[in-house]
Amino acid sequence: MIKLTHENFIKARDYIFANSDDINRAWFRYNFEDGDTDAFMDVLAKYQHDDGGFGGLVYEFEYQGPCLKSTEVAIGYILNLKEKPSADHPVIQKMMGYILEQYHPEIGNWGDPAVPEVNDGVYCHWVRYRRETIIPTKNEDERIKNYDANEKVCFAAFVALYSEIMPEKLYRDIIKYPIEYIMRYWDENSPDYNKNIFVESSPYDFEYFQWFVPCLKDKVIADKLTAILCQNPTAFMELDYTKSDADYVHLPCDSVNSPDNKVYPVVKDAVDDSLGYRIKQQSADGRWPLGWSFGKDEGLIKLQTQYEAFRTMGMLAELKRFGRIEL
Repeated sequence: MIKLTHENFIKARDYIFANSDDINRAWFRYNFEDGDTDAFMDVLAKYQHDDGGFGGLVYEFEYQGPCLKSTEVAIGYILNLKEKPSADHPVIQKMMGYILEQYHPEIGNWGDPAVPEVNDGVYCHWVRYRRETIIPTKNEDERIKNYDANEKVCFAAFVALYSEIMPEKLYRDIIKYPIEYIMRYWDENSPDYNKNIFVESSPYDFEYFQWFVPCLKDKVIADKLTAILCQNPTAFMELDYTKSDADYVHLPCDSVNSPDNKVYPVVKDAVDDSLGYRIKQQSADGRWPLGWSFGKDEGLIKLQTQYEAFRTMGMLAELKRFGRIEL
């Protein structure tokens, strides 16, 4: 089994500390030094704004103000903490207020993860503010069928994880849409199963559903959803690893990034094998580079450097979870 050598681990660490901001350095310390949840949360709190939203955690645009996109990244950090902050933690309290404020019950979901101000600065086109119009949908079945899981279901995961600090009725309303969407349209045994909907779903849908399901209080429902996610997980994975050399694709280890994930036993060989390929993709300077460019503009070059440091830190954290680093 291929492991990241200690020498290459040090190179990655040095690249992160030379090209990252405080949050990535704190994430390194949490994963490889003290494992102190409180210390990490103190750093994360610096990125939280007065309204409870987060800013400065996305390296694909230069906007530093609060938005759902940055808040999504904050949720990712929290969900990967071994010891979760309590529901009465000030960061969690403010965060819940922001997330619920941004929720649209008339569609059963959240709106654009970006904000108009993103387009005023340097940004990558795939994260631009799209000026989406929220069209209320009274028909419950239509809300479920049109449910957009990409990025947005992570907010439902946070709501489920900290459901004790919100009204029970609102909690039930929020979680029913992703639950019903998976059960109706992803379950091969469902009369509503729609192969087109399933195939056209984003790999991010699959990834974020894996965030969502373990957070549910009802473990019977969680087990049912897990079984559905295990039916055909490779549909969301690129099995030709060489395509990741020059394109942004999801290898098995990108879609299932922890051995604690309940989907992992189903795709263990593919995940383990693709981790070996990812290890080989590390560059001589220690980073895990993108196989493509954000652009030639000076601002985009700066963003890409920050993004690759963030990506490198994410890769180290994952390799540690799988025991693939010679420490």
